[in-house]
Amino acid sequence: MVVIGISARLVDGSYKVGENLIKKIKENNAFPIIILPGFAEVQEKILALCNGFIIPGGNIWHETDELIIKYAIKHDIPLLGICAGMQAIANIKNFCGTKDSDKTILIGNDKHYSLDKYSHYINVTDDFLSNILGSNRIMVNSRHKFMVVKEDYFIVDAYSDDGVIEAIHLPNKKFILGVQWHPENLDDEFSERLFIEFIKKCNG
Repeated sequence: MVVIGISARLVDGSYKVGENLIKKIKENNAFPIIILPGFAEVQEKILALCNGFIIPGGNIWHETDELIIKYAIKHDIPLLGICAGMQAIANIKNFCGTKDSDKTILIGNDKHYSLDKYSHYINVTDDFLSNILGSNRIMVNSRHKFMVVKEDYFIVDAYSDDGVIEAIHLPNKKFILGVQWHPENLDDEFSERLFIEFIKKCNG
């Protein structure tokens, strides 16, 4: 059984993980474990049980997300970052020993924050993601007010038509990918391909 550790989000006083995210994991015959903030004395043991990790969206990432990213990088364990999870991946140098400025900035408009099922197209610019999706241009949802600033320690996989970075991955790793949209809330072939490939990498 493939075990996927998911970082929980604090919402209205309760730690939660989205139902659609759990559904995507179960549909791919994997088992989710919710990882709560704190409990430092047992977190490493919990991480060691996981074959892969998901850092979901939210207002901001927290220390547990940082711990998971560092662990995944060190042990080359697949990790999927969604929305704020992608932004956390883009800031790895900020919590991996090399302090630098924040690699996320306010977009300055509301074009990328929408509750519509589909919001805009993205253009896939790197083979890593296009081989997964089977397309170089897809329609996605969009619920973020911040965007990632390009740095040399990650590769940009996709941009929106107005130049916002929509996907990144870390080179020389099995699968550490961040996407700015929410594929767990889409039931199209591209979201299915993304989760299938992620779980496949976790399985082998």
